[in-house]
Formats: sequence, C-alpha cells, structure tokens
Amino acid sequence: MLFQPRPITPVMIRVVPPPTEDVSVVNILVDALGLVGLITIGALVTGLVFAVVLIRYKQWRERVAPDSADTGTRLDLSTHSERARDTSTRSE
Repeated sequence: MLFQPRPITPVMIRVVPPPTEDVSVVNILVDALGLVGLITIGALVTGLVFAVVLIRYKQWRERVAPDSADTGTRLDLSTHSERARDTSTRSE
C-alpha cells in the first residue's frame, strides 16, 4: 500500500471564444442602404457607359456613311388638324 500510484484526474480546459459584436436594427439598415447604394451607382455607371458607346457609334456611322443616316421608318406623327387639312386637300 505504500507504493500504490495515485489515480490520475484529467484537467478539462475550455477555450471560450471572444464575445461577438451585437447586431442592431441600425446596423442592418446601414448595411442594406450601403448595398442599395452600390447597386445604384453600378447601374448609373453602366448606363452612362452604354449611352456613350451608343452615341459614339452613331456619330461614327454618320461619318462613315452620311447618306445612309435617313434609313428609319416614318411614323407620321403630325397633329390632328394637319391630318384633317391633308385629307381635305386630297378629297378635292
């Protein structure tokens, strides 16, 4: 009995993570508005780039072939009084 080893008792160590930051409604709203702002700015930049490309293409096309600039469809959007006058002169 004198030389009996003592029983080993394990020591448990628990590592506790640091506390996280509290998320409030204000934080969520600020993040959401920031995302909407980024999407809006991206859409504006994309629209401006597209508009510049279209305008430059039209200017280039008119410079290359100036006679073919009037190839659109005529919509005949004259006012009602002008159309009435035109039809009255046609019927005579």
